[in-house]
Amino acid sequence: MQEIDGKGLLAVFRDIPDPRSERGIRHKLEDIVVIRVLAFICDANDYVDIQEWGLANEEWLRTFLSLGHGIPSVDTFERVFSILKPELWQSRFRQWTKEVALTEVDAEHDEIIAIDGKASKGSHDEGLRALHTVNVWSSYGGIVLAQEEVPDKTNEITVIPDLLSVVNPAGAVVTCDALGTQKDIAWTIRECQADYLLALKDNHPKLYEDVQWLFDHADQDNWHNTSHSYSKTLERSRDRIEERECWVLDELYFLEQRHEWRDLNTVVRVRSTRTHQDIRSVHDRFYIASLDADAKRALYAARTHWGIENCLHWVLDVVFKEDDSRARKDNAQANLVSLRHTALNILKQDTTRKASIKARRKRAGWDRDYLLSLLRLL
Repeated sequence: MQEIDGKGLLAVFRDIPDPRSERGIRHKLEDIVVIRVLAFICDANDYVDIQEWGLANEEWLRTFLSLGHGIPSVDTFERVFSILKPELWQSRFRQWTKEVALTEVDAEHDEIIAIDGKASKGSHDEGLRALHTVNVWSSYGGIVLAQEEVPDKTNEITVIPDLLSVVNPAGAVVTCDALGTQKDIAWTIRECQADYLLALKDNHPKLYEDVQWLFDHADQDNWHNTSHSYSKTLERSRDRIEERECWVLDELYFLEQRHEWRDLNTVVRVRSTRTHQDIRSVHDRFYIASLDADAKRALYAARTHWGIENCLHWVLDVVFKEDDSRARKDNAQANLVSLRHTALNILKQDTTRKASIKARRKRAGWDRDYLLSLLRLL
């Protein structure tokens, strides 16, 4: 057999412990896993599509996989991914991601590490909640660094500290939505030698009210006697104009709770003014941060956080059809989430073309040379 091009694709996943009984095993676990990853890259989203892709490419697959009993059946794919332990797969995913992650440094901007949760809606069923996963996304390369399932009867707060210790965000700016705005999480981020920009809403009512008051007071005084930093961006697209303004305050003497948050240095207000077909809307967002009073830097971090929604969650739902996936038996959906992230990270490595992820998936399915070129980038 030939070795498939692609740094570590087989090596990292080959030694995952096989949970099946040795009796009656017809297909090697590594064959099943690699076919699943490659099929995901090539626009096969469900088990039927995976088997069909495998059958169509069997001759080529035999050049680097054993396939002693041919292409696995739909039932085999489904059964194996329902019993594989998600934590084992995720640990291999993290190991592999460290090896392939882009390491180019953007001298102008911070690396933003965004943390946010996502529900796989299709996995919901009567008496069974939808799988909820917390994802960690890096602005450098736009890739997923790690993910972890949120256990039943808990929420995202319980898994974020563990994820931070795994991804090691030293030197980056970590961003979270309001649910992740917790004192313990701020403390953990600083312990990791990273900065934080945490969204502030009324789940911390007193702090939220006090921060709003600081900005309202400065507005009323036309900012004449308030030390601050200010930045603005303007975007135009067809009939829509969006202006984003950012104010940063570092004089926090009036915040009674400021000492409860580790290294809280600044508070931030981002105002988005959108004009669409002569209809104007204004929305304010507030943040607490360990950052210095640099509005350009804070605005970039706040804006970039939404990349996890636009570049990850939207892609998973629309391109990979995650919400349509009805896999719900045992560990199936948790393992499929990691597989989608693996495929997405592979596709993200191609910086030679501006094609969408959807177009790249179709191209990989149609053009084996292009698929091989993706694997050579790893």
